[in-house]
Amino acid sequence: MITYDQERPFDSALVETLLDVAFGPDRFAKSSYSLRENVPALRHLSWVARADDRLVGTVRFWPIYIQDMILGTKESAILLGPLAVAPDMQKYGIGAELMKRAVARANSAGHQRILLVGDHDYYSRFGFEHVLPRYITMPGGKDARRLLVRQPATLPSLPAVGKIVSVAPDADAVEAARAGALPTAA
Repeated sequence: MITYDQERPFDSALVETLLDVAFGPDRFAKSSYSLRENVPALRHLSWVARADDRLVGTVRFWPIYIQDMILGTKESAILLGPLAVAPDMQKYGIGAELMKRAVARANSAGHQRILLVGDHDYYSRFGFEHVLPRYITMPGGKDARRLLVRQPATLPSLPAVGKIVSVAPDADAVEAARAGALPTAA
């Protein structure tokens, strides 16, 4: 039987092991990982799936900013990912259920703008759309074609030219993330 619950501190090592299996040793070279460096996941939004006592799925969120390169402003958002399911447990709908629960939790907590890097064919069923034609990049200028956003039409649109930047890993930002709050844009 598969059960779903909020990620807990004792899950961290198991989540990291699952991510190693799912994405391999090169996962830390991805641009999204530079946004997570020294910044804790928003654990109150993050979910895990278990098959009996085994952790078989995970999805996490991270605080980020979207910097408008024309106006010079920054807006808070959250970055979804990684989403991973143990290879032997794929095709059972675990990833889809994790996505539904994670997005619902994020929205109920007041987070309306969610970004991720991924395959549009998979994530569009959860309300994600291409960021293009806006030119918003991840660190290193990567992943603009795979950057997706989910937000209500009532939110202002994303900047025409922008970049995703990390929340500074200072003590206030780390404490805010642990408490479940996003730091305000400067």
